Amino acid sequence: MGLSCRYPDSDWILKDLSFYVKAGEALAIVGPSGSGKTTLAHCISGIIPNRISAELRGSIKVDGEDISGSSIRERMDSIGIVLQNYELQIFGLTVEEDLEISLRGDRGNIEWVLEFFGLEKYRDYYTHELSGGLKHKLVIASMMLSDPKYVVMDDPLANLDWNGRRIIAKTIELLKRDGKGIVVLTRKLRGLEDVIDRVIHLRQSYESDGMMREAKIPRMCNGHYEPIIEFRGVYFKYNKDRDYVLKDITLSIRKGEVFAIMGPNGSGKTTLMKHINGLLKPSRGSVIVKGIDTRRVSSASMSKLVGMVFQDPERYFVSETVWDEAAFGARNLGLGEGNVTEALRMLGLLDRKDDSPSSLSMGEKIRLYAASVLAMNPEVIVFDEPTTGQDEETLRQIREVIERLSNSGKTVVIVTHDSDFTLSVADRLAVLKDGTVYAEGDPLKLLSDDRLVEEAGIEPLSVEVRANVS
Repeated sequence: MGLSCRYPDSDWILKDLSFYVKAGEALAIVGPSGSGKTTLAHCISGIIPNRISAELRGSIKVDGEDISGSSIRERMDSIGIVLQNYELQIFGLTVEEDLEISLRGDRGNIEWVLEFFGLEKYRDYYTHELSGGLKHKLVIASMMLSDPKYVVMDDPLANLDWNGRRIIAKTIELLKRDGKGIVVLTRKLRGLEDVIDRVIHLRQSYESDGMMREAKIPRMCNGHYEPIIEFRGVYFKYNKDRDYVLKDITLSIRKGEVFAIMGPNGSGKTTLMKHINGLLKPSRGSVIVKGIDTRRVSSASMSKLVGMVFQDPERYFVSETVWDEAAFGARNLGLGEGNVTEALRMLGLLDRKDDSPSSLSMGEKIRLYAASVLAMNPEVIVFDEPTTGQDEETLRQIREVIERLSNSGKTVVIVTHDSDFTLSVADRLAVLKDGTVYAEGDPLKLLSDDRLVEEAGIEPLSVEVRANVS
C-alpha cells in the first residue's frame, strides 16, 4: 500500500501506488514502456531491494502480513513470479530437469504441463536450445508446478505466438479456478480481455486497447533489387542426434528492403536469424551475405556488416551509462562516436544518456541495444522481437527508425510475432512452420489470408487494422 520506488540518483518510478488482488481474481496493471511495471514486479518478488538497490516507501502485504523486509526465498513460498527477463529463471540443464526443480506435488503434474504448454517433444532438449517463446512457456510451466498462492506475470505475452497467447489466457483461467490471485503487468490486453477481472492504468494518459496503431500499406522495394542475403538450401540441427530445426530454407533478401520473418514458437525463426551473421553455420547448404559465405568466416568478422538486436539485451550490457553502452561497440570497432548521439535521439533515449542501463525498462533496454547497433553503422540490421515491451509511442519511433534505415539503403530483417507491426513496416514476409518456409510474399496478401494465418499459427491482424486496410 502506498508503494513508492526510485533508483539511486533518479526520479520516483512508482509513486504512492496502492492496489489489491483477491483470491481467484486476475488484476491487470497496464502501462507504457518505462511506466514502472517491471520495477513493480521486482518490488513484489524482493529483487528490489535484495538484489537491486533502490529506495522503497510504503508496504507490500500478503494475507495481511507485511513482506517488505522478507528475502526473495521467503516470498517464493507464497508468490510465483514470471519475470520479463525470463531467462534468469531457467535453472535446469534440460527442460525436464528445470521442471523437476520447481515441482511441488505429484510427478504426474510434469507430464500435464509438458502437454498443456506444448513442450512434450522438447522434454530432453537442453534449455539453451529452445527459442525465446519456448523458454517463456517453460518458465510459466515451472511457476505453475511450484503451486504458489499468488502469481505475478510481467509481460506474459511477450515473445509468444498466437497459440501461445491463448495458452496464457487458459493458464490464467485455470489459476483463477484454483483460487490463485493473479497480477498481470502488460502494455496491452489483447488476447486476455476475457480472463481479466479488473484493470489499473499506471499512467492516466495511457489508453489501453483503444487506439491501435494505424496500418500502412507496405512500401514498394525502394528500387534496390540485388540480393544481399541468400539462404541456399539450408538445413540445420543443433545436435547430430536431433531432428533438423531448419529444412531446405531457400530465401533471397534484397538490399534496402524490410524483410519480416514470422512463425509460431519453435518454428526456427531465431535459428534462421542467427545464420545471418554466422553465429550458427548450416549443417547443409550455405548462407551468403554480400558475397561472403558465412561458413568460411567468423561471426566476429561479420559484425561490421551485420548488426544483431537480440530480445534479451541485459545479457550484453557492459557499461555504466546509457551513452557508454551505446558507444561501446563503435569504439571497439574503431569507428568513433559520431553516430551515437543520432542513434540515441532516433530511439528516444538521448535524455537518458547519463543514466544507468539497469534503471531502464525492458522496452528502453531493447531500444538502447538497438542504438548501440545503429552506432556501428552496419549494412544489415536484424531485429529480434523489436516490439517487446514497447508502447504505442515507442513503436512509432521504431517504425520511423526502420523506415529511415531502409530509405538510406540499409537492409532490415525483423523476427516478430506482431502481425500489425509487420504490416506497417515490411516489404516482404516469410512465414516459417516446422523449420520450413511455409509461405513467402506480400505481407498484406499473406496476413489477410485467414486460412493461412490459422494453419501457420501466427497472430491475426487486429480488428482495427483490418478495418483500415480493407
